[in-house]
Amino acid sequence: MSLAEAIAIIVPVCVDLQERHARGERLLVHPSSIAPGADGIARPEPSLTQQPPTHVFDRHCLAPELRRTLAGGDACASVFSVGAILYEMLTGFHVGPGMKRPREIDPELPEALEVLIGKAIIGDRAHRPADLGALASALYHVAPQKSIHPPDVNEARLDASAELAVDVRFSMLPPSVAAPAALEGNGVTSIPRAPLLPRLKARISSRAPRAVDRTSAPEGAPSGRRSGDDVRARLSALKAQLESDPRPRYVVNKERMDHGPFTAVELLQQVASHAFTAEDGLRDEIGGQQMPIGEWEEFAPFAQQAFLLREKRAEEKAVVRAADADKKRGIAKSIVALSFVVALAGVLAVWFFTRRGTRNDNVVVTKDRAGNVEVNGDIKGRKKRAAGTGAGHAVGAGVYSGGQSYEAVLNSTNESMTIGEQPGSADLTNAQLAAPLRHASFVVSCGAPDDMKVTVHVAVRMGVPIGVTVVTSPPQGGVASCIDRAVRGIRWPQSAKTDFVTTSY
Repeated sequence: MSLAEAIAIIVPVCVDLQERHARGERLLVHPSSIAPGADGIARPEPSLTQQPPTHVFDRHCLAPELRRTLAGGDACASVFSVGAILYEMLTGFHVGPGMKRPREIDPELPEALEVLIGKAIIGDRAHRPADLGALASALYHVAPQKSIHPPDVNEARLDASAELAVDVRFSMLPPSVAAPAALEGNGVTSIPRAPLLPRLKARISSRAPRAVDRTSAPEGAPSGRRSGDDVRARLSALKAQLESDPRPRYVVNKERMDHGPFTAVELLQQVASHAFTAEDGLRDEIGGQQMPIGEWEEFAPFAQQAFLLREKRAEEKAVVRAADADKKRGIAKSIVALSFVVALAGVLAVWFFTRRGTRNDNVVVTKDRAGNVEVNGDIKGRKKRAAGTGAGHAVGAGVYSGGQSYEAVLNSTNESMTIGEQPGSADLTNAQLAAPLRHASFVVSCGAPDDMKVTVHVAVRMGVPIGVTVVTSPPQGGVASCIDRAVRGIRWPQSAKTDFVTTSY
């Protein structure tokens, strides 16, 4: 609204409020309670000033001391409401943190008007004036063109009506700047509110005596304070508005301890650093409001963004922890599997070498003629005889001879010598007889099982086996035949005498 149009509405409101408070009424004054009367002059509607406001933006025009209880207030509270409504009519913004001084938005506004608004919206009621008549008279003299003429009241009474001295340091208006500029000219984007007062102007002009409805906006006006706004641009614009008030006025109550006071920018930094969250209480030392940060219209968006950032970081950490846990589980599973494979391989190796060791031990024993090689006869005695068969094939269960048998040679040999007699040639020694049979590879190559016992009897003359008998237990003709052929192919040192050797495998 223009200055003259705004003064034409607000002066009659002040006069009506003064009369009602003089009768002892306690009122809740906000824009939705104002309606044009039958004469077209705007006045607070009695029924609406007795009820709490239903529109969220109406609360900004209530005095700080009334916002908690929403009970009716006195003249001092109504002075704050008049100043807040007038500020909104002239600037299009509501009173609160981050608000601009009227002349920063419209440099053509009179400085005297800015001073009056600053006095009216002092947050601390002890320093706020309470004379509505003096306020109406002072506002009338700022722009008397279209307004009704209120009763003349000495404007000095405005300052004298406060409980204490009027102190604009407690005003909701931020300190003045050296170079005021238009809001749109300095790059600050406005955050629109539902513009109901321009509609009030239209209703007054049409003399429609009904209360103002704040639920819809006029054609061409923004549909809502958040519609179509980019989050980053919106937060940047809100931060720029909050920076206009450098006063340390905000105290945060966290874990029953007060922190601060902070300026608006300092508070935003604390919220961004996650020192304070939306659940922590916030008190405005100037405006008198106290509620959680998440309920403050100016600070809740920043608290919400900080919360989302914490959630994102927590989710990223959870993903990393889950990945690490999966990796550790995978490593553990691999270790367990590898340990199982190694253990299984160890068991198989032990079994294999144990089984093979039995065969190897037997072979070693076989190779070691001590205790396994029996030599029948020596240079001092007659060769032993044993009953047996002659040359042939099988000579009993498990007994095989593929040519002349060991027993046949033994029975046919009858050599003797007298002690002291010089022999024609000496018998082979035990070592010479055992050596060719130490390598038992022919037993394995013939397919003898590990649990088979093999006994080989050999009669040797001139280095050639002349009689061989192979005994297997359990009997197995094929194996015995193979071993028989292998032994007949072995050669010993030459000796004219017949020597006999027996080896077990």
